[in-house]
Amino acid sequence: MGFISTVFWPTIAVILSLTVYSFLWKDNFLYKVAEHLFIGVTVGYTIGSAWNQIIIPKLVEPVIRNFSDGKYLLAFWLIIGGVLGMFYFSRFSEKTSWLSRYPIAITVGFYAGYSIVPIWISYVSKQFHATILNPAGEPMLNFKLFNVFFSNPTYANLLKALNGPLIVIGVIIVLIYFFFSFKNDNFIIKTSRTPALVYLMLGFGGAFGYTFMARISLFIGRMNFIFSDWIGLIKNSL
Repeated sequence: MGFISTVFWPTIAVILSLTVYSFLWKDNFLYKVAEHLFIGVTVGYTIGSAWNQIIIPKLVEPVIRNFSDGKYLLAFWLIIGGVLGMFYFSRFSEKTSWLSRYPIAITVGFYAGYSIVPIWISYVSKQFHATILNPAGEPMLNFKLFNVFFSNPTYANLLKALNGPLIVIGVIIVLIYFFFSFKNDNFIIKTSRTPALVYLMLGFGGAFGYTFMARISLFIGRMNFIFSDWIGLIKNSL
């Protein structure tokens, strides 16, 4: 049992990791085996979790309990929800696939309406606030910082002076770019397109760089597992 848990399964994990990375060379049979194994395990685990954590405790048991307690109306509503959920499986048949539109419409409509207020509070209103005031509660367009820079012209003071105006200008011109993306000969709209694209490319580039660093950190962790943890286990077991 100790050998299986400490050496065998980590060795399987290393083999699967290397087969996944073999896709960098070319698409091959071993990669497809690892890919299908990963998808199969993920789907199987998700189905098992949904059955044990959602369907049984939140649908089957409450229906039985409500019928036993005489609460037929509550049981009826739960059954309706279960039937609507079953309509998702109608996608497997072309004749009945239209039934899946009902649970999809209810789900999308509910979450769209439910998320309006949280999104407004979490994103829109906070963005308005962050465009006007910095985290310290000071105005973003604080021209006193320019006086500080001119009295003491250092790189740090320059960044402090330009930080707020660059953010405010960027928010305004990007909003103008999106709201008036159609052809327009207005001078302000035409001149704002190029700097708006610069801001957008900087934002997308930063997001891509952050994503790339996250993937590199995962790769480093996997290599550390292979060349440090796993090799150490093999040496200790020999």
